[in-house]
Amino acid sequence: MPQEKTASATRTATKSATARKPKPPNYDPFVRHSVTVATDRETAFKVFLENFPQWWPENFRTTKVGAPLGVDPKKGGRLYEIDEQGEEHTFGLIRTVDAPDTLAVGWRLNGFGRIDPDNASEFTVTFVRDGQKKTRVEVEHTHFDRMGTKHAKRVRNGMDKGWPTILASFEKRIKEVTAT
Repeated sequence: MPQEKTASATRTATKSATARKPKPPNYDPFVRHSVTVATDRETAFKVFLENFPQWWPENFRTTKVGAPLGVDPKKGGRLYEIDEQGEEHTFGLIRTVDAPDTLAVGWRLNGFGRIDPDNASEFTVTFVRDGQKKTRVEVEHTHFDRMGTKHAKRVRNGMDKGWPTILASFEKRIKEVTAT
């Protein structure tokens, strides 16, 4: 009898664990975009991170279009916006800085353009040599599932549409920096 009880309890526990297993997303959980810029990896990396406030698109702000931006360009640093009262609003936390190869940022924006530290996605930027004096800048944005099923797909689709604009702005800044 004790074995029968144990087997039954095991089946119930297995059934419960299976029932609670999260469903896979009904969308591609990755956003991937890239741009090739006419500069070396070191310059591309430096402009991406250190010149972030100069090239990030003005209409991709949370407090106001064109609000000033700041960056602490180091691991543990942050990307932030400065509102009209001088308050700083952190929307990105720099998780990895491996110059000139990789940069990873915890993205703290929800699907409504508001800062939401509890529901951060993440993007990784990789700088790949692409011939002489060219660099392919690859962005992979993921972890939308952290936002819950209600918002994940919408945020993912928004970032899929947004990254081409963001990378075009970055490419324009590279051209300005390397023209001098």
